[in-house]
Amino acid sequence: MERLQGEVNREKAAAATAEWASDPATVAEIYHAGFNADEQDGGLAFACDRGLVIFAFDGGTSWSIDPGGYRQRAQGIEAFWRENQHRNRSIALDDLNEWHRAAVATLVAGLDSVGQLPELARVGITNIARADYIYVCLRRHARSQTQEDSLRALAANDWIMEMDGDGDTAHPCPICGRPAIGRAWQYNTICDECYSKPVCREGHRVDGYNTSLGGGFEAAHLDDKSVCDQVTRDGAVWIDGVECHMGEAKFGGVFVGIAPAPE
Repeated sequence: MERLQGEVNREKAAAATAEWASDPATVAEIYHAGFNADEQDGGLAFACDRGLVIFAFDGGTSWSIDPGGYRQRAQGIEAFWRENQHRNRSIALDDLNEWHRAAVATLVAGLDSVGQLPELARVGITNIARADYIYVCLRRHARSQTQEDSLRALAANDWIMEMDGDGDTAHPCPICGRPAIGRAWQYNTICDECYSKPVCREGHRVDGYNTSLGGGFEAAHLDDKSVCDQVTRDGAVWIDGVECHMGEAKFGGVFVGIAPAPE
């Protein structure tokens, strides 16, 4: 189920639940006075034959097996409510470590790498590749390049807040040199900016996807949504004239990368 677009209200939430339900006639709102009245962290909840759906006023959505009974449903709503209050808590720059502050500064300045910050803005940063890894993670989750949205993204993602100087590092994108993260099989993956550029042998923009929850890979042309047999078969794509490989990542998802030159 996708996030509701625009203002979240009872009519939209009920319609979305009915669309998700196997039998729309089973849709019923589950009232929770405190959750419904909390305009910042609260929202609306509905049950149907497929499960319990909770819509936050801030746009978040959760769905699960319906626990049945008002008490159990209320417990599920309250657990979601507590999590949303935590995600929406206010944090300040002073609450961050030097790695997060450098990532925020890089995002707000519109830079490609923490290494491009003035030295005084990255005091304590001893590993630029590690700092860039944190920066890329933050950029993927911030809604805009503002300090406010950067702090919101950190508050909403504890796994980023827990990062420090130890851990995975970024590597230069093999196409443009910007920081890229992740490695798939033997390939050096490309950066987020280049990920939107692959074309097939015929020059059509292509994107890859898993064919089922269990995995599988297929590529499609973005112009007419038709399956691209060539990329599905051999994985060869081109970005700015450079041949790359598109395929299924180890644990699901799709990657685009370049195999390193043999030593």
